[in-house]
Formats: sequence, structure tokens, C-alpha cells
Amino acid sequence: MFCQTCGTPVEDTATVCPNCGAALTPLEQPAAEPAAQASEQTAYAQPEVQQPDAQQPAYTQPEYQQQAYTQADAQQQAYAQPDYQQQYAQPGYQQPGYEQQAYGQPGYQQPPYEQPAGEPKSKVAAGLLAIFLGSLGIHNFYLGFTKRALIQLLVSLLTCGIGAVPMGIWALVEGIFYLAGSNGYTTDANGVPLKD
Repeated sequence: MFCQTCGTPVEDTATVCPNCGAALTPLEQPAAEPAAQASEQTAYAQPEVQQPDAQQPAYTQPEYQQQAYTQADAQQQAYAQPDYQQQYAQPGYQQPGYEQQAYGQPGYQQPPYEQPAGEPKSKVAAGLLAIFLGSLGIHNFYLGFTKRALIQLLVSLLTCGIGAVPMGIWALVEGIFYLAGSNGYTTDANGVPLKD
């Protein structure tokens, strides 16, 4: 038996093709004599292939005829867009194929790299503000770190002074870092280096 979908030979008892997975429909054979069944099995076992004597006629594409114009088609053609002519050309532009004067673009010069604007702030002032008023974030306001300063101020005030202790420890450490010039504590919020 063969699969009807892919043509792969399959066993007579199979219900699904092992190659393509298609469901197989068994061929029903009418009840016949055993001798007739044996002759049919031998006929199926060795099919004869016969070559046709005559060649098949070549396929030709059918010819289609164009429909005649209707009144609606004639009205559409009356409103067709006219071809572009020289009179529609814009002044200053020429048709392709003619030389056109090139427009030069002025050169752009990038300004030289400079230090960020602003006067440098003192690292001693930042360190002393951090040590003495750091729980309120005054040193961070001085250096321009407003987000950090607001966190320290609000935690200290909204906790009725309980949060001032951890904020004071945080500020003491920052003050020591500013005075020592540790990495990350050498510039203000604008990137301007702190002066001695």
C-alpha cells in the first residue's frame, strides 16, 4: 500500500504514514475468490509502466480580450493629469541632463573642549559642612547634589530626629572623603574639580 499524500510505501496494517504523518484510508476490496485475489496481488506487486506513444500537446495560455470602454472610463480619461512640460518647472531648478550650479555648505567648526562652567568650590568647606551640618544635607546642597541633599534633609526631619543619626553618620563619612580627596569626591555636581 502507498501513502496517498507523499507516495511512500507503507505496510497494509498502518493507519498513519511514517514519512508525512497523513492518515491513511485502507482500500476496500470486494470479496472475491482466493485465486482472483492472488492474481490481483501479483498485478499490484509488479506494475507495468507503459510509455505513451504520442506526445502531449503543449499548454497554451488562453487569450483574453480587452473589454470595450464604458462611459465611466471615458469620463475618467477626461480628468487625467496632463504631462509635465517645461512651463511647470520651478525657477532655479533645471531639468536633468543640464549642469546645475553646486551649492556650497559653510564649514562647521566645533568649539574647543573647555572645563564645565562655574567657579570651583572648596573641598574644605564641603568637608566641614558635611561633618557639622551633614545630617541636614547642607554639604550636598552646597555642591549641587540636590537629590541626595533632599533625601538627607527629609529623612532627618520627617522621622522627628530619629533618622538624623544615620544621616549624620553618612555625612561624617562623606566629609572625611571630601577632605581626603577620595575617588568620586573630587568634583561637584557639574563636574568642576574642587579647589583646595
